[in-house]
Amino acid sequence: MTSPSPAHLRRSPSQQRSRDRVERILDAAAAIVDEEGLDALKVVDIAKRAAVPLGTLYQFFARKDDIVYALAERFAQRFAEVLEASLAGLDPDCEWHELLDLLLDAYTAYYRSEPALRELWVGARLDPEFIRADHQHNNTRFAHTVADAMADKAKVPRDELSTMIYVCWEASQALLETAFRSDPDGDPAIIEQTKIMAARYLSPAFAQPGRAAT
Repeated sequence: MTSPSPAHLRRSPSQQRSRDRVERILDAAAAIVDEEGLDALKVVDIAKRAAVPLGTLYQFFARKDDIVYALAERFAQRFAEVLEASLAGLDPDCEWHELLDLLLDAYTAYYRSEPALRELWVGARLDPEFIRADHQHNNTRFAHTVADAMADKAKVPRDELSTMIYVCWEASQALLETAFRSDPDGDPAIIEQTKIMAARYLSPAFAQPGRAAT
């Protein structure tokens, strides 16, 4: 299991017992955000729900904002693991559009499984600079990984394919976040249109020379 960045921790947990406490703190924060919203989040309530002394919580987190950012970072790390697992189980004969659908479905399923994520990310409750930095880091790594998986089927150079996937994923994320902003389960019409948009954007990279992309 991934751990929060040291940037959000007053003291990095070195022992398993301490790491478990940090995870309980983040689990408690996520549950409160899910049930009552971010505005209701208070450090004392997080400690009570996590069953850790308030002083113990402050050993790891100096303020509530550090907990929120660590929680958001954990969401991002876990989603990266979801994508990596999807790619690891990929059929080598999978067509590029099937892979694209698989990844978009994984993204949608993850949003549905994490209500607190929607409050933080889709609700734009985080610092835009944090979201921008996370997208830049994780989406760049994601684009390179997917480009490697699709490269042998593409008709464009690998670097160009990676850039196309990066642009496509950024646009798809924005649309899917809109889908969850209007519907807690994700507006099915917007999700479907996102898939169509993504496939049409990427199709020229896989079209045979002289054949128009559909």
